[in-house]
Amino acid sequence: MSRFAGIMLVMALAVGSGFADGPFFADVTAQVGIEGKAQAAWGDYDSDGWVDVYISGRLYHNEGGQQFALANESAGLRGGGAGVWGDYDNDGDLDLFLWGGEGALFRNNGDGTFAEVDFPELPTIVSRCAAWIDLNSDGLLDLYVGGYETWKEQAFYPDAIYINEGNDTFVEHWQTPNAEKWASRGVTCADFDEDGDMDVYVSNYRLQPNVLWRNYGDLRLSDVAVLYNVAGVPNAVVSYFEGRKYPSHGHTIGSAWGDMDNDGHLDLFVGNFSHPSAYQDRPMFLRSEGPPKYRFVDMSAQAGLHWQESYASPALGDFDNDGDLDLYFTTVYGGDHCVLYRNDGEWRFSDVTDASGIEAAVTYQAAWADYDNDGDLDLLTGGKLYQNRGASGHWLKVRLMGDGSAIGAQVRIRLGPQVLTRQVESATGEGNQNDMTLHFGLGETSHEVELEITWDRGTKQTVTSPVDRLVIVKKE
Repeated sequence: MSRFAGIMLVMALAVGSGFADGPFFADVTAQVGIEGKAQAAWGDYDSDGWVDVYISGRLYHNEGGQQFALANESAGLRGGGAGVWGDYDNDGDLDLFLWGGEGALFRNNGDGTFAEVDFPELPTIVSRCAAWIDLNSDGLLDLYVGGYETWKEQAFYPDAIYINEGNDTFVEHWQTPNAEKWASRGVTCADFDEDGDMDVYVSNYRLQPNVLWRNYGDLRLSDVAVLYNVAGVPNAVVSYFEGRKYPSHGHTIGSAWGDMDNDGHLDLFVGNFSHPSAYQDRPMFLRSEGPPKYRFVDMSAQAGLHWQESYASPALGDFDNDGDLDLYFTTVYGGDHCVLYRNDGEWRFSDVTDASGIEAAVTYQAAWADYDNDGDLDLLTGGKLYQNRGASGHWLKVRLMGDGSAIGAQVRIRLGPQVLTRQVESATGEGNQNDMTLHFGLGETSHEVELEITWDRGTKQTVTSPVDRLVIVKKE
């Protein structure tokens, strides 16, 4: 049997020439025809090999990496608001859930059009986030929807979980109890403890503790944020809506999972907005200690992120193809500026914003994708699409084909003492979504590499591939 059995190899362009002659990114917004500064979700909805993007009410079809065409009318999408992609009916194409207001679910018909299907009315009312996740390990994607707050009525809205029962049917399973409702701003999921099912991290605002729902695979969830050191740092007690009193933590807007130190375990970046008061949590780099306990250690002090008040939504991606995940982090106050931090290894990051070519913007939008299929990551932020000008280093893109868009699957590539890890995820930051095709920068590695795939529910698969191309792997 060929060592490439079970995979499809798709050739792509050659290795880039590097950034020595100018900025890392070029603003191509005008020439490609994209508009919209709100949260963005990348996803190849028509399975033509070119990743498309949904920007809060605007569906853009990728025309061969050259332009984007507004496709709402032809696709049959109505309404607006932010959304997230996931194949909830396991027919091989991406469906779209919108979490604003009462919520809306659109099934992909497989021909470039969508049909709205019935979905229970959301209790969240004001929501800023949602994520697809298979909570009961039945091979069908469920939904976790975050509830925010209303300042006028001085009340919190609950988070809610909807279980996919098949045949276009979702049933409400759970709402946050009144005494435990928080102002959630972001929800992002990952199998952080490597037990075969995805867990849920909820980023809460108003100095509230963040929540880590550990998933036991049978719809039992337990908040282990304090136990695993990811709730934030408690300080003086504050009073807020509904007579609630709690120790102050952070104003977390969005968080992102990713293996930032290449040890094979998913770490967590917590994106805290913070006023000058020292008792408010600053942004946090949290390193997973891995097995057996999978607890997290705060590495923020040595990471070197300079403080700005209005940090908002983070996105992790290896923009320079050197093998480790870099950080892009938005801001939302005038006078502050979005930043790009290059990962230099050993939990040290360098501010390369000035050299990046990315302009200052007030935005919650931050999402990575290789929209032009040239092997390096491009960035959508602040209503602008920034094309990567050609990162030096080898690379590999991996598209997994499994239940529910393979959300929850993890891929590892071992390069000497390092283990590069990527996961297929739904939402990240505050309501954004990176492309579900996994991207590995490989630096100087030019030989074949072995992919260790852990599918959702823990099934293992190993394949070997040459570098500098797209690899499509179907679950055995």
